[in-house]
Amino acid sequence: RYDKHIIEQICEYYDIQDPELKCELFFAEEERRMVYSLVSDLSNDFITIEPESKNNYTPNRIYPFEKWQSIVDDLSKEIQVVQIGNPSSRILNNVTNLVGKTTFREAALLIGKSKMFISTEGGLSHAATTTDTPALVIITGYQHEKMVAYPQNINLNISTHGPCGLKVGCPDCKRDADNHDWTEICDIVKEYLCL
Repeated sequence: RYDKHIIEQICEYYDIQDPELKCELFFAEEERRMVYSLVSDLSNDFITIEPESKNNYTPNRIYPFEKWQSIVDDLSKEIQVVQIGNPSSRILNNVTNLVGKTTFREAALLIGKSKMFISTEGGLSHAATTTDTPALVIITGYQHEKMVAYPQNINLNISTHGPCGLKVGCPDCKRDADNHDWTEICDIVKEYLCL
């Protein structure tokens, strides 16, 4: 279904009305210490990004890596960019590389210390809602925006079709990502953060 957010759909089953569209994580002191040590080596103002969405379920959430590089090249002139994610992720130039250096939960805590998180829709975009950090989330035609978009995020829907729901490559999702002007992302981030 895509007429309601996934949280609303789950709550509906249990007759929970009007749930808050936000996730919760409860962190151990050890996790907090780990992230504090990572943050102590960063500048006071930084943003976090995860350019490589997990694609073993579907490749249709991918935003082109070369566009991520262009985004980082532009934004890194204004603010420190910290890349987080799965240990197998490709590393962008002009980032502080923390890929594979945190658990999923620690990555959520790290997002909470940043000025903004940027990613495609995926696990960390949901985890980002456990913090007060704004997230710019790129949404493709794979899923309907209503199902995965959180009201506290900046949801950038780049799709011209869908939701396709395909687990195999969708030519329309790929075309949308290939045709999207990456400077829109930079403009939104700069305006929001007053860079």
